Amino acid sequence: MIKVIGFDLDNTLWPVKPAILYAEQQLKNHLAALDPGIHYPPDDIQSLRDAVLAAHPDYSFRLTDLRRAILQRLVQRQPEHHRQAQDIVETAMQVFLKARNHVTLYSGAEEALRALSQAYALCTLTNGNADVGQLPIGGFFQLTLSAEDVGAPKPKPDLFLAALAHFQCQPAEMVYVGDDPILDVAAASSLGIHTVWKTTVEAKLAADTVPASETIVDLTALPTAIERINARISTERE
Repeated sequence: MIKVIGFDLDNTLWPVKPAILYAEQQLKNHLAALDPGIHYPPDDIQSLRDAVLAAHPDYSFRLTDLRRAILQRLVQRQPEHHRQAQDIVETAMQVFLKARNHVTLYSGAEEALRALSQAYALCTLTNGNADVGQLPIGGFFQLTLSAEDVGAPKPKPDLFLAALAHFQCQPAEMVYVGDDPILDVAAASSLGIHTVWKTTVEAKLAADTVPASETIVDLTALPTAIERINARISTERE
Protein backbone atom coordinates (compact mmCIF):
# COMPACT_ATOMS: atom_id res chain seq x y z
CA MET A 1 0.00 0.00 0.00
CA ILE A 2 1.02 3.60 -0.46
CA LYS A 3 2.95 5.18 2.40
CA VAL A 4 4.46 8.33 0.86
CA ILE A 5 3.20 10.94 -1.62
CA GLY A 6 5.74 13.26 -3.21
CA PHE A 7 4.92 16.49 -4.99
CA ASP A 8 6.48 18.69 -7.59
CA LEU A 9 5.73 22.36 -6.82
CA ASP A 10 5.74 24.78 -9.78
CA ASN A 11 2.79 24.19 -12.12
CA THR A 12 1.69 21.30 -9.91
CA LEU A 13 0.51 23.01 -6.72
CA TRP A 14 0.49 26.53 -8.20
CA PRO A 15 1.11 28.29 -11.55
CA VAL A 16 4.75 29.34 -11.67
CA LYS A 17 4.66 32.14 -14.26
CA PRO A 18 2.80 34.71 -12.10
CA ALA A 19 5.15 34.00 -9.18
CA ILE A 20 8.28 34.53 -11.27
CA LEU A 21 6.92 37.68 -12.91
CA TYR A 22 6.05 39.11 -9.50
CA ALA A 23 9.47 38.26 -8.08
CA GLU A 24 11.25 39.75 -11.11
CA GLN A 25 9.25 42.96 -10.73
CA GLN A 26 10.08 43.24 -7.04
CA LEU A 27 13.75 42.70 -7.82
CA LYS A 28 13.61 45.31 -10.59
CA ASN A 29 12.00 47.87 -8.26
CA HIS A 30 14.52 47.19 -5.52
CA LEU A 31 17.57 47.60 -7.75
CA ALA A 32 16.15 50.72 -9.42
CA ALA A 33 15.74 52.36 -5.99
CA LEU A 34 19.47 52.13 -5.20
CA ASP A 35 21.65 55.23 -5.48
CA PRO A 36 22.67 55.09 -8.24
CA GLY A 37 19.97 52.76 -9.51
CA ILE A 38 20.73 49.54 -11.34
CA HIS A 39 18.74 48.72 -14.46
CA TYR A 40 17.29 45.21 -14.31
CA PRO A 41 17.08 43.12 -16.31
CA PRO A 42 19.96 44.40 -18.44
CA ASP A 43 19.71 44.10 -22.21
CA ASP A 44 22.43 41.44 -22.18
CA ILE A 45 20.89 39.30 -19.42
CA GLN A 46 21.18 36.17 -21.59
CA SER A 47 24.88 36.81 -22.19
CA LEU A 48 25.43 37.22 -18.45
CA ARG A 49 23.59 33.98 -17.81
CA ASP A 50 25.60 32.14 -20.46
CA ALA A 51 28.87 33.44 -19.01
CA VAL A 52 27.96 32.28 -15.51
CA LEU A 53 26.90 28.84 -16.74
CA ALA A 54 30.11 28.51 -18.75
CA ALA A 55 32.06 29.04 -15.54
CA HIS A 56 29.68 26.99 -13.35
CA PRO A 57 27.77 24.38 -15.39
CA ASP A 58 26.16 22.93 -12.26
CA TYR A 59 24.36 26.25 -11.72
CA SER A 60 21.91 25.05 -14.40
CA PHE A 61 19.97 23.44 -11.54
CA ARG A 62 21.37 25.50 -8.67
CA LEU A 63 19.01 28.31 -9.52
CA THR A 64 19.63 30.45 -6.44
CA ASP A 65 23.38 30.38 -7.01
CA LEU A 66 22.84 31.15 -10.70
CA ARG A 67 20.78 34.24 -9.96
CA ARG A 68 23.20 35.37 -7.26
CA ALA A 69 26.16 35.08 -9.64
CA ILE A 70 24.34 37.00 -12.38
CA LEU A 71 23.51 39.78 -9.93
CA GLN A 72 27.11 39.85 -8.73
CA ARG A 73 28.35 40.50 -12.25
CA LEU A 74 25.66 43.10 -12.84
CA VAL A 75 26.37 45.04 -9.63
CA GLN A 76 30.12 44.99 -10.24
CA ARG A 77 29.60 46.92 -13.45
CA GLN A 78 28.95 50.10 -11.47
CA PRO A 79 32.07 51.44 -9.72
CA GLU A 80 29.91 53.24 -7.15
CA HIS A 81 28.72 49.87 -5.83
CA HIS A 82 32.00 47.95 -5.77
CA ARG A 83 32.61 48.24 -2.04
CA GLN A 84 29.07 47.24 -1.10
CA ALA A 85 28.56 44.75 -3.92
CA GLN A 86 28.23 41.69 -1.70
CA ASP A 87 25.69 43.33 0.61
CA ILE A 88 23.72 44.66 -2.36
CA VAL A 89 23.56 41.21 -3.95
CA GLU A 90 22.52 39.45 -0.76
CA THR A 91 19.78 41.98 -0.03
CA ALA A 92 18.55 41.73 -3.61
CA MET A 93 18.43 37.94 -3.33
CA GLN A 94 16.38 38.20 -0.15
CA VAL A 95 13.93 40.46 -1.97
CA PHE A 96 13.64 38.04 -4.88
CA LEU A 97 13.32 34.85 -2.83
CA LYS A 98 10.69 36.35 -0.56
CA ALA A 99 8.68 37.42 -3.61
CA ARG A 100 9.31 34.03 -5.28
CA ASN A 101 7.17 32.46 -2.57
CA HIS A 102 4.26 34.79 -3.34
CA VAL A 103 2.20 32.06 -4.99
CA THR A 104 -1.48 31.39 -5.53
CA LEU A 105 -2.38 27.75 -5.01
CA TYR A 106 -4.47 25.92 -7.56
CA SER A 107 -8.06 25.36 -6.54
CA GLY A 108 -8.37 22.39 -4.21
CA ALA A 109 -4.65 22.16 -3.44
CA GLU A 110 -4.78 23.00 0.25
CA GLU A 111 -7.82 20.82 0.87
CA ALA A 112 -6.23 17.84 -0.90
CA LEU A 113 -2.98 18.22 1.01
CA ARG A 114 -4.79 18.49 4.32
CA ALA A 115 -6.79 15.34 3.63
CA LEU A 116 -3.85 13.31 2.35
CA SER A 117 -1.57 14.36 5.20
CA GLN A 118 -3.91 12.55 7.59
CA ALA A 119 -3.11 9.19 6.02
CA TYR A 120 0.25 9.54 4.25
CA ALA A 121 3.68 11.08 4.68
CA LEU A 122 3.97 13.98 2.24
CA CYS A 123 7.14 15.45 0.72
CA THR A 124 8.16 17.92 -1.98
CA LEU A 125 10.76 17.11 -4.62
CA THR A 126 11.46 20.05 -6.91
CA ASN A 127 13.97 21.37 -9.42
CA GLY A 128 12.98 24.92 -8.48
CA ASN A 129 13.87 27.20 -5.58
CA ALA A 130 10.48 27.94 -4.05
CA ASP A 131 10.53 27.45 -0.27
CA VAL A 132 7.32 25.65 0.66
CA GLY A 133 8.24 26.12 4.32
CA GLN A 134 7.39 29.80 3.91
CA LEU A 135 3.85 28.98 2.78
CA PRO A 136 0.75 28.12 4.83
CA ILE A 137 0.83 24.59 3.37
CA GLY A 138 4.38 23.98 4.59
CA GLY A 139 3.22 22.14 7.69
CA PHE A 140 1.70 19.34 5.63
CA PHE A 141 5.12 18.13 4.46
CA GLN A 142 7.51 15.95 6.42
CA LEU A 143 10.35 16.41 3.94
CA THR A 144 11.22 19.13 1.42
CA LEU A 145 14.04 18.57 -1.06
CA SER A 146 15.30 20.45 -4.09
CA ALA A 147 17.72 19.57 -6.86
CA GLU A 148 20.19 21.88 -5.14
CA ASP A 149 19.94 19.81 -1.96
CA VAL A 150 20.81 16.50 -3.62
CA GLY A 151 23.14 17.80 -6.34
CA ALA A 152 21.13 16.67 -9.36
CA PRO A 153 17.88 17.71 -11.07
CA LYS A 154 15.00 15.57 -12.25
CA PRO A 155 14.79 13.49 -14.40
CA LYS A 156 17.89 12.09 -12.69
CA PRO A 157 16.82 9.72 -9.90
CA ASP A 158 18.59 11.43 -6.98
CA LEU A 159 15.60 13.33 -5.59
CA PHE A 160 13.36 10.27 -5.68
CA LEU A 161 16.00 8.00 -4.18
CA ALA A 162 16.65 10.50 -1.39
CA ALA A 163 12.95 10.50 -0.50
CA LEU A 164 12.73 6.70 -0.57
CA ALA A 165 15.76 6.48 1.70
CA HIS A 166 14.41 9.09 4.10
CA PHE A 167 11.07 7.33 4.52
CA GLN A 168 12.62 3.86 4.29
CA CYS A 169 10.04 2.72 1.77
CA GLN A 170 10.02 0.86 -1.51
CA PRO A 171 9.22 2.56 -4.85
CA ALA A 172 5.90 0.69 -5.02
CA GLU A 173 4.93 2.33 -1.71
CA MET A 174 5.25 5.85 -3.10
CA VAL A 175 3.23 8.08 -5.42
CA TYR A 176 4.71 11.14 -7.11
CA VAL A 177 2.48 13.98 -8.34
CA GLY A 178 3.78 16.32 -11.03
CA ASP A 179 2.93 18.25 -14.18
CA ASP A 180 5.85 17.39 -16.44
CA PRO A 181 5.54 14.15 -18.47
CA ILE A 182 9.32 13.68 -18.60
CA LEU A 183 10.79 15.27 -15.47
CA ASP A 184 8.02 14.05 -13.18
CA VAL A 185 6.00 11.17 -14.58
CA ALA A 186 8.52 9.27 -16.69
CA ALA A 187 11.37 9.85 -14.23
CA ALA A 188 9.43 8.52 -11.23
CA SER A 189 7.78 5.71 -13.20
CA SER A 190 11.17 4.43 -14.35
CA LEU A 191 12.02 3.73 -10.71
CA GLY A 192 8.80 1.85 -10.05
CA ILE A 193 7.10 4.77 -8.29
CA HIS A 194 3.38 5.26 -8.93
CA THR A 195 2.57 8.60 -10.54
CA VAL A 196 -0.23 11.11 -10.88
CA TRP A 197 0.03 13.48 -13.82
CA LYS A 198 -1.44 16.89 -12.94
CA THR A 199 -2.22 18.36 -16.33
CA THR A 200 -4.65 20.55 -18.28
CA VAL A 201 -7.82 19.57 -20.06
CA GLU A 202 -6.12 20.14 -23.41
CA ALA A 203 -3.03 18.08 -22.59
CA LYS A 204 -5.13 15.27 -21.15
CA LEU A 205 -6.04 14.37 -24.71
CA ALA A 206 -2.53 12.90 -24.96
CA ALA A 207 -2.77 11.07 -21.64
CA ASP A 208 -2.32 7.66 -23.26
CA THR A 209 1.21 8.69 -24.29
CA VAL A 210 2.23 9.56 -20.73
CA PRO A 211 3.01 6.57 -18.45
CA ALA A 212 1.09 7.89 -15.44
CA SER A 213 -0.80 5.69 -12.99
CA GLU A 214 -3.52 8.36 -12.85
CA THR A 215 -4.21 11.62 -14.68
CA ILE A 216 -6.03 14.59 -13.13
CA VAL A 217 -6.76 18.16 -14.19
CA ASP A 218 -8.00 19.35 -10.81
CA LEU A 219 -6.31 18.75 -7.45
CA THR A 220 -9.67 18.12 -5.82
CA ALA A 221 -9.53 14.79 -7.68
CA LEU A 222 -6.18 13.81 -6.16
CA PRO A 223 -7.40 11.95 -3.04
CA THR A 224 -9.67 9.80 -5.21
CA ALA A 225 -6.80 9.12 -7.63
CA ILE A 226 -4.67 7.91 -4.72
CA GLU A 227 -7.54 5.67 -3.59
CA ARG A 228 -7.70 4.10 -7.05
CA ILE A 229 -3.96 3.40 -6.99
CA ASN A 230 -4.30 1.74 -3.60
CA ALA A 231 -7.25 -0.29 -4.84
CA ARG A 232 -5.24 -1.60 -7.78
CA ILE A 233 -2.38 -2.54 -5.47
CA SER A 234 -4.77 -4.49 -3.25
CA THR A 235 -6.29 -6.27 -6.27
CA GLU A 236 -2.85 -7.23 -7.60
CA ARG A 237 -1.96 -8.78 -4.25
CA GLU A 238 -5.04 -10.98 -4.17
